[in-house]
Amino acid sequence: MKQWVVCTGPDWFRPSVTSTRQIIFRFVDEGHHVLWVNPVAFKSPAVNSDNKRSMKKKVLNKLKTHLKIFKKAGNRIFILIPVYIPLFNPTFDKINETLVTLQVKIASLLLGIKWEDSILWISGNFTLSALLKYNFRRKIYQAADLISDFRTSDKELLNRLREKEMYLSKNVDHLFASSPNIRQKLEALSQRKVGLLTHGVDLKHFTSSQRLDPLIIKIREKGLPVAGYFGTLSDANDKEVFVHLAKNDFSVVIIGKVLGDYSMLEGVKNIYFIGPVEFSRLPSFAKGFDVCLLNWVMADWIKNSFPIKFLEYLAMGKPVVSCRIPVIEDMFSDFAYFADTPAEFLSESRRAIAENNINRESLRIAEASKNTWETKFELIKETIA
Repeated sequence: MKQWVVCTGPDWFRPSVTSTRQIIFRFVDEGHHVLWVNPVAFKSPAVNSDNKRSMKKKVLNKLKTHLKIFKKAGNRIFILIPVYIPLFNPTFDKINETLVTLQVKIASLLLGIKWEDSILWISGNFTLSALLKYNFRRKIYQAADLISDFRTSDKELLNRLREKEMYLSKNVDHLFASSPNIRQKLEALSQRKVGLLTHGVDLKHFTSSQRLDPLIIKIREKGLPVAGYFGTLSDANDKEVFVHLAKNDFSVVIIGKVLGDYSMLEGVKNIYFIGPVEFSRLPSFAKGFDVCLLNWVMADWIKNSFPIKFLEYLAMGKPVVSCRIPVIEDMFSDFAYFADTPAEFLSESRRAIAENNINRESLRIAEASKNTWETKFELIKETIA
């Protein structure tokens, strides 16, 4: 009999490989089949967009994804992109729950999925919350971020998100949080014990000996130190940091899909937008960085987070300059340089490069090796067995 995981997480088709996808890959390695349900938006794209340009990019990105409808993604993984009505209030939430449930039922029937023998895995959205009333073998909520701390000043929306997250966390068998901050807040919200499941790293992938991409070689030939960032580029990133480094003799390499308004960076000398890079090719670019950046505008969403890319940077032996994310300060303070302003990002980047050596690189890789996805998956198996 086939074992299935019915799962929802971030958009499957984004170039970066999220924590939920990494976990799903481990389920597949163990012989499971997966029905991944792409997320239904829980708020208007205007909510946390800085301007109409940012909002337009988000809408176009969603439309491109929804044209795919249903796909097979490699061995034993099926992707459902549900149809829903893009209106955001309690009435349409109920309508969309019914629409999504119907589509998941049809997909399950076609694939031969028996929910009572399957694991329901929810992460990062409420798309499958309506399925919590059905009988699954196990129901898990993985809080990679705290949804009710979403970056917005809309208090009505935050109250609705809090109610949804409370319902979700009270109606699963197991809860996991990716950082101590999220665990503390989720325990207060749900009045339940929450397991700490910090993110991991695909160590083999990021320590592989990939040749540098010709584009990064060409940038390095200019003779300036390279400060790099990879990941989705939203309005949460501190764009002033990129500009300040570029204006002070750094080549700034930015890899990822641009969903925010980055017009202030356009035409700035020494800034290079590479665009999205497939996960398989990411080390061939990032290994050309001299220093890696974690530069966001501080908010509760960022304070809660544990960015996967921090461990991916470490796995390549690279020095990291970061804003003050609590989990990094608490757990990895010896492996990061911290900065609060663009000027501090500049001075700490220079210091990180000056202090770098083979011994420090080896220590970073060794630290990353303690946090592989394989070790994280063992914790998951022990918890839900």
